[in-house]
Amino acid sequence: MDLVSGLPDELLCHILSFLPTKHAALTSVLSKRWFNLWKLVPNLDIDDTVFLHPEDGKGEREEIRHSFVSFVDSVLAMQGQSPIKSFSLKCITGVHPDTVNGWICNVLQRGVSELDLFTDFSDEDTEEDMYTLPKEMFLSATLVKLKLRSERCVSWWQSSLPMLKSLDIDSDLVLFFADFEEIIPSFPVLEELRIANMEWHEFHITVSSASLRKLSLHCTGCGGVVIPKSVSFDTPNLLSLNYSDFVAEDYPLLNMENLLEARINFTVTDDQVKRVREPNNDEVLKFGNVVKLLNVIQNVQKLSLPSGTLEVLSLCTQSIPVFNNLKFLVVSSKEDRGWQAMPVLLRNCPHLDSLIIEHGTTTIHNGFFQVNSEVVTHSSNQERVYYTM
Repeated sequence: MDLVSGLPDELLCHILSFLPTKHAALTSVLSKRWFNLWKLVPNLDIDDTVFLHPEDGKGEREEIRHSFVSFVDSVLAMQGQSPIKSFSLKCITGVHPDTVNGWICNVLQRGVSELDLFTDFSDEDTEEDMYTLPKEMFLSATLVKLKLRSERCVSWWQSSLPMLKSLDIDSDLVLFFADFEEIIPSFPVLEELRIANMEWHEFHITVSSASLRKLSLHCTGCGGVVIPKSVSFDTPNLLSLNYSDFVAEDYPLLNMENLLEARINFTVTDDQVKRVREPNNDEVLKFGNVVKLLNVIQNVQKLSLPSGTLEVLSLCTQSIPVFNNLKFLVVSSKEDRGWQAMPVLLRNCPHLDSLIIEHGTTTIHNGFFQVNSEVVTHSSNQERVYYTM
């Protein structure tokens, strides 16, 4: 008997849990001992690209897609009502959403705590380019971690998720069918929240949570949806903030003095830039309220300010606060955006160690910025200053 087969069933199932479900199922042919082990694995990782090989064109064949659906159905049926910890599903080759929702409901009924979904559907399978998630998902008493990826618009309804600690939604568009202020209390222990490509549906926004530690909001403001008049953050225990949005008229409540790192990305249109650069323009007064946001994050150690934010700050250079704790600063440049705020900003960062200036197309690799041109390292009064050009 080999050493691996001599291990306890619990340990073998733990090992199998690290494999894609298709590969774990293949171990059933090894021997009678292995025949049922994979059925007891509490983690399912199903990826239709592994099964269908769409790069070879197999995903376009109806019989191949049907065999994939049959495989997943059989896996869930063989596991019966056994408890399940995590369910990861990548399904992007044309399976009907009703079928996918049936799989999701199956694992929800079995007490799944981690759900990772990456879905895409054909045009004929969805209405108005929208994917409707099963209502059971919004009422789970066991979900702790939920990650959603979709090439379609994802709608979010009223929910009650008392155990959820991490929520990550990234789709073509995220629509909330309730005020954001009403949705957040549905997650009383939420610690991490990331939402990309969302739209506001009310004029006055309040993000209020005593449990949040990490928050990332990317607001598109497209499609004729309202740009909020006010945005408030009542998040006293927040440590990390990544916020992208149009400039609101006011920021009346800002409670997040414990922040360690922040990225503030204000979207300004070319028309707005043109108007604010004209003398005696009312737009300048509205942009001036962003200083309230800077004042409350002035104790951060890491800060990132894209080019749109620098343009806004160029209108209120006299009010930029002193960042005494700031060690690491990243700024982005564009030829058509103002840089008047930079001298004041640098003077107000007396303990800055590192400065990274992005220009053009950049990516981050292993913690370093790489661009389609040379990277110049230059020493100044700061200990390390990197100019990426």
